[in-house]
Amino acid sequence: MSHQLPYGLEQYGIRLRRIATNGIHLNVAEAGDGPLVFLLHGFPECWASWGPQIKFLVDQGYRVVAPEMRGYGDSDAPEDITAYDTVELAADVIGLLDAYDQERGVIIGHDWGCIVAWHTAWLHPERIKGVGGLSVPWFGRGQTDTLSALKRQMGDNYFYIIDFQNAAAHEALNRDKGKSLEAILTGHFDLLGQKAGDQGLLERITMPARRPDYMPQDFLDYITSRYQRHGFEPVLNWYRNFERTWQRTADRDGHTITVPAMYLTGSKDWTNRYADSIGLDMHERCSDLRINEVIKAGHWLGQEEPELVNRKIAEFLALIGH
Repeated sequence: MSHQLPYGLEQYGIRLRRIATNGIHLNVAEAGDGPLVFLLHGFPECWASWGPQIKFLVDQGYRVVAPEMRGYGDSDAPEDITAYDTVELAADVIGLLDAYDQERGVIIGHDWGCIVAWHTAWLHPERIKGVGGLSVPWFGRGQTDTLSALKRQMGDNYFYIIDFQNAAAHEALNRDKGKSLEAILTGHFDLLGQKAGDQGLLERITMPARRPDYMPQDFLDYITSRYQRHGFEPVLNWYRNFERTWQRTADRDGHTITVPAMYLTGSKDWTNRYADSIGLDMHERCSDLRINEVIKAGHWLGQEEPELVNRKIAEFLALIGH
């Protein structure tokens, strides 16, 4: 069953095709003509989560490439859990640059797409002209892997990333994929204030009395269709490789991101509060940070405040001469 594209994207000549990269195939959405901009989605998202940005960039004369990332939609989903470490995810992006004959590319990510974008710029700086991140900052490699650090910081409290290490997490999300997606994308969840208990993520989410306008029904219908093939297990495997990624990147320890960078986050986003709580300074981690702003929005800032986010993306592209 085919679903109508959300956000009026039907009018933008979206082209979907599978592209070989890093030993797998990714399903990629393309639109427009002109300089290329690669948009990397996060969890639990799909290529169409970038709908407001795709329309804006095409109207501005850019060609947009928005892949369904490894494990998502109609992209390949390897069975091996270790196939989802962030070194491999970054290699997927480099393979896309090769497929589009881009010696140096511009990549912008949201949520987990941020983490992939940051890692790509960190591991392959010679291939990146500019990198942008929406929501999740670049934490650097750290003295230990992310999961171990979170376990130490959270103590006995519940934290979803720790919960996602268990098979029960993807099994619960798979029971009703549409409801799971709507809960995560539209519900309220105090990520940093959860006490220990038997409840999983879905039981801890409070649904709003009214669905927010920035998550229209046609989008929720479309994104639900993108999870029918693989479900949630492959995409939660991204969370199950923090230690492996940390081990594989030992040779980059101490290195900062040196390419031109942009970081935007929402004032109501838990990642912003978490970054403040640990005193994170993006300028220490990105030596050429051109834009670093907190805007009045939550986690889904590209959909919540599209005009402002689009304006900042355009500003960044102008700053790097793209």
